[in-house]
Amino acid sequence: MKIRCRNQIRVWVVIAAALITSGLSAQTALIEQGRTAIQRGDHDAAISTMEKAVAQHPDNAEAHFGLSLAYGSKAQKGGLLAMANYGSKAKGACERAVALDPNHLEARFGLVQFYAQAPAAMGGSQAKAFKQAEEIKALDRVMGHRAYASIYAHQKKLDLARKEYAEAIREQPSSAIAHTYFGQHLANVEKNYPAACAEFETALKLDPRHMPALYHLGRAASSGAVNLSRGEEALKKYLAYQPKPNEPPLASAHYHLGAIYEKTTRRAEAQQSYQATLKSNPTHKQATDALKRLSHP
Repeated sequence: MKIRCRNQIRVWVVIAAALITSGLSAQTALIEQGRTAIQRGDHDAAISTMEKAVAQHPDNAEAHFGLSLAYGSKAQKGGLLAMANYGSKAKGACERAVALDPNHLEARFGLVQFYAQAPAAMGGSQAKAFKQAEEIKALDRVMGHRAYASIYAHQKKLDLARKEYAEAIREQPSSAIAHTYFGQHLANVEKNYPAACAEFETALKLDPRHMPALYHLGRAASSGAVNLSRGEEALKKYLAYQPKPNEPPLASAHYHLGAIYEKTTRRAEAQQSYQATLKSNPTHKQATDALKRLSHP
């Protein structure tokens, strides 16, 4: 009798484990589908899929964060009305993600960006931005410095932003991520592409497997028209890699490689890269414009 009871317990444990695994698999699949829709520029499909994920798994922080990304992408592509509507929804989804998982750094960083950049009438607040940055820093020093720096950059206090990145590198000199973050700031905010490339090269020396540094190196080379051969090499290596959900999409890498080909007068190769961009993301306007430009002799 005892043996039969033990066997029944084992059966129920196996069944329960299978049900949990099945539920997690379905949940992950929906989130991945939503992220894929964002990457291909189908924001409506992304919102629909992520809303379904949240409805089915209301206590999953990653589902809420994915929904915030979908809303945010939609907000960026629309006008002021879309920005007001979907921007507010993105903030709400991010706040819910943080409430469910206070250690969710990406969601907290999303709130930093929203609070720092949005007008007060839409829920923006410098005080709330700094509060989130403080919370991030308590969890991850490098990410915290980046959060503070992003606020200062928005306030046009570039000396303070640089100071945050310098402090992150001083605290963790062997961190490839710290150098990559600083390189992104130099490229995106200060438009200092040679200095940005140097930071990405340092990151790759510290960790050759830190693939985002390859992408950002190629992007900086393309945007600044500096060291194009090295940028081409970096982007080709990145395109041989399958990015993680929080890493730059392959469509963007194809686009910047196309831009390098165009700058080096390799017209056919540029067209192929831009076409590859649109295959991954049919709504990529810059690639569409580039192909139109190249269609004229």
